Amino acid sequence: MGRALAFSDDEIIRLATEEYIAVTGDDWYQRRRRDAEGDFFRRVVNQNPHKAPEGQSRQGLYCFTASGKLLAYKNHQDAESVREMLEQGLAAWNRLPNSVRRPGVVKVPEPGKLDARYTRTPPVGGLVLNVFTRILDRDRQGKCVKGSCSFAGGDLSARDHLWLKQGEWRRLVPATAKKGDQFEMPATVAERLLCYHLVDNTRGEPPFWASKDIRAKRLTWTVVQATAQDLRLRLDGNVLLATNENPAKARRGYEARLLGYLHYDRVRKIIDRLDVVAFGDHWGEGEYTPGARPGRKPLGIALELSAGKQAADRVPPEAARDLEDYLGRDR
Repeated sequence: MGRALAFSDDEIIRLATEEYIAVTGDDWYQRRRRDAEGDFFRRVVNQNPHKAPEGQSRQGLYCFTASGKLLAYKNHQDAESVREMLEQGLAAWNRLPNSVRRPGVVKVPEPGKLDARYTRTPPVGGLVLNVFTRILDRDRQGKCVKGSCSFAGGDLSARDHLWLKQGEWRRLVPATAKKGDQFEMPATVAERLLCYHLVDNTRGEPPFWASKDIRAKRLTWTVVQATAQDLRLRLDGNVLLATNENPAKARRGYEARLLGYLHYDRVRKIIDRLDVVAFGDHWGEGEYTPGARPGRKPLGIALELSAGKQAADRVPPEAARDLEDYLGRDR
């Protein structure tokens, strides 16, 4: 969230777009991968005199040359610190001799074979959903309004992606469905949605729910229209997620209602709409998400089908770091 605030600063935007070529990567993947990209990442970040021990986080903002020379580094997220770091990096670049800065001096080789263990791509033939999470408040009339909290950036929308395998989304559109039919959301899809995406990630990387934390769930699809051309479904449900079987004793929990809509084009054989909204009260915080509001507070989570046309659409779900747990062994 802090970086989101920093990179909305006009001067930081100017420096990053006019003076630098901006790239981003997940430190968790980059420091582990054993390929040319991982080697380059480690060569850059290991120049930082304040680096953590081998294998630990290298999180931060780095300015470096195409040859891998580190120019500046910060792991602060406030706008003033980031501006200062970008200016330091630019000054260090300008002090380098022209023979180093001249275009074309660095020849970037082909990347070679990628380390498949840390290369995440959406499932072939699958679907990607954008996931947005936002804290909310209630006004004096009980209506939901934009939430506020003391954690910087905690009132902004957090983002993630949900992946569905081809076989999973196909089970959402049964060939024999007729108007009025009802069926439960497939178990693998339901558990992925509940455990990995009905979480409060508005303040950082959240703890996920374990299967045993699903204390109650009802996720029912109803066929509202079935013709030769298309299939329209509505999702109704409610869930209770809690770290203790007695919610009153749970350190964390989320009790929510769900509503969703799906449209399947039977002619083109594609799902072109899949929206789900979860709304309810969340409580508690995780090791890396301190600063939660006290007590039970409203939390809204919205999922929508991704167009898949931008590089950002291919960013893997946070939970996909453990891909077998997230998608299952048969992926």
